[in-house]
Amino acid sequence: MSVCRVCCVGPVEGTLALGRQPVSSHFAARGQHIVTHDLSLGVCLACGVVQLVEPFPFRDLVPPYDWITYREPEEHLDAVVDTLLSRVTLPADAVIFGLSFKDRTTLDRLKRLGYPRCHLIDVVHDLGSTTPNANIESVPGLLTPEIARRIRAERGPAHLIIARHVVEHAEVAGRFVAALSDMLAPGGTMVLEVPDCTANLRRQDYTMLWEEHVTYFTPETLPQILAAPGLTSIGLDIHPFPFEDVLVLTAVKRHGAADGTHTVPTEAVARNVALTRQYAEAFGLWTERYRQWCERLTRDGRKLALYGAGHLSAAFVNFHELGEYFAFVVDDTPQKQGLHLPGCGLPIVAQDRLNSNQIAACLMGFAPQIEDKVIANNAGFQESGGSFYSIFADSKRSIRNVL
Repeated sequence: MSVCRVCCVGPVEGTLALGRQPVSSHFAARGQHIVTHDLSLGVCLACGVVQLVEPFPFRDLVPPYDWITYREPEEHLDAVVDTLLSRVTLPADAVIFGLSFKDRTTLDRLKRLGYPRCHLIDVVHDLGSTTPNANIESVPGLLTPEIARRIRAERGPAHLIIARHVVEHAEVAGRFVAALSDMLAPGGTMVLEVPDCTANLRRQDYTMLWEEHVTYFTPETLPQILAAPGLTSIGLDIHPFPFEDVLVLTAVKRHGAADGTHTVPTEAVARNVALTRQYAEAFGLWTERYRQWCERLTRDGRKLALYGAGHLSAAFVNFHELGEYFAFVVDDTPQKQGLHLPGCGLPIVAQDRLNSNQIAACLMGFAPQIEDKVIANNAGFQESGGSFYSIFADSKRSIRNVL
């Protein structure tokens, strides 16, 4: 067993081994070499945090193209800022840091409220990256305590740090948060936002797993990342979204306070361990069900199509080894068209390739809230007899509804 990457004490029990998997952002021409590593899920028996047994090296995760970006839900950000300012009082000249481009819109909100000294950490200028296209995957690996203290010296100690959807990328989450703490002034505030894995564990949705996410938090396990001395939680909020909810943890650096390490209740650890084991044990059953369904739909010689050439689609096809049933992946991003989905090697094409004479059904691999729009844009496929399904367990069009 390996040692937990959050509490750094407990043993991690491996639960689900998925074998060699590609970096899903490395779209390639046919035959081009792609990076692969062993992908295995585990759970800490001491603190209950779900995590990758061995993370992919962050430098191997850097995408090969400068047009690849990531989108996170933002409908809750007004509420996040309102809640933050109800909990802490920021001085008018507060120094505020955002950790990545994902924090730009939050900083914009704070600027409009009268806090002009907002700075986005730049992966090249501030963190010293020399790798083209380095982005969010590199921030935790490059932000050492030494660099954190240099940023503090150059720009002043931060009154507030915003870090949305970056902690889960850190190979050692506690170490990363400790580096963030080094940039804070005494009494400074840190806002950390991460996905909540609880619902996907319960409904056994394996598209949750992504080689870029090392840790998978729940409301009970997230506060453990405040292990840096002096950090104290002042609030944990849950914002509901399709596919996975969002956790927002707010902490304050107390001058001279005791270590802020959070202990997960024994019963919560037991629940997380049991849930993760059940999640792993059901994987083979769901794979078999998916394969049987694909067999039925392709008996007449037609194939299936995927819509959305992102890491969620790659996870669904590669983890369950379903590539043989699909003809291609549709994606509306022009730069992806002509390349291939890593792992299964399916060609990525434009939507005009959807034809019910050759394609029996199209499986959607994007957020459920935009399904209606995409289907409306492809009405001809459905009107000619083609069917749309979602790969996600929580969609009203989920493939699981017909299994």
